[in-house]
Amino acid sequence: MCDAGCLIDLNFVVDSSGSIYFKGPTNWNTTLQFVADVTRQFTIGPNNVQVAFVLFSHVATVEWGLTRYQDKASLINAIRNVSYIGSATNLNDALYLTRTEVFAPGRGTRPNADKATIILTDGEDNVPEVGTPLTIQNATLCKNDGIRLIAIDISDSVDRDRLLQIVSSPSDYYEVNDFSSLPTLVSQLIPQNCRTTSTTPTTTSPAPSIRLHSICFVDTVLDLKLAVEIPRKSVSTNNRYYTA
Repeated sequence: MCDAGCLIDLNFVVDSSGSIYFKGPTNWNTTLQFVADVTRQFTIGPNNVQVAFVLFSHVATVEWGLTRYQDKASLINAIRNVSYIGSATNLNDALYLTRTEVFAPGRGTRPNADKATIILTDGEDNVPEVGTPLTIQNATLCKNDGIRLIAIDISDSVDRDRLLQIVSSPSDYYEVNDFSSLPTLVSQLIPQNCRTTSTTPTTTSPAPSIRLHSICFVDTVLDLKLAVEIPRKSVSTNNRYYTA
């Protein structure tokens, strides 16, 4: 993930769609534990690794930017308490926010740091529609801005060829059969010169119970009884399309 030293501006783009819970009620907590396990390997701080988090479902939100958490303990706690949404898969919007907010000038990114984004997803992006070219366009704009895109394909529901178009190189594409296999990737994602601890995944304490995100609603196709459905309207601005 980095070439020399360990100065990284790292962004996690995490799928919070309805299929995650549908495939298993513990999958969301497993996802957050994986992100925490990867983060735990780094030295966190303004002179080392900074971590941002973008959550996406029917919409995408920047849960926090690169400079919000400057110590490992508070960052790990924030990761483990990210709320679940449970709807569609708007990777397009997540990539738009990655470029225009997380890595925008003045938002904490450092000129001499490696810029990287790790995408975790268990399905094909489908907002505003399945196969939208906007997702590829936003991925290309990210890469043009020097943001390395890494993707983790969880399950066989992901369009592998499409993710290979999104990542920066074929070596930046990873796949696992299910959420329980995510811990096997921790050591593969952390360069030796960036490690501060053993890459053995932690098993010290369980993740919190699933918390619903404030913008969540029921995906009626999956019929997940997680929250009350709210009306939606579509908005399109250039290379961004989202629901609000």
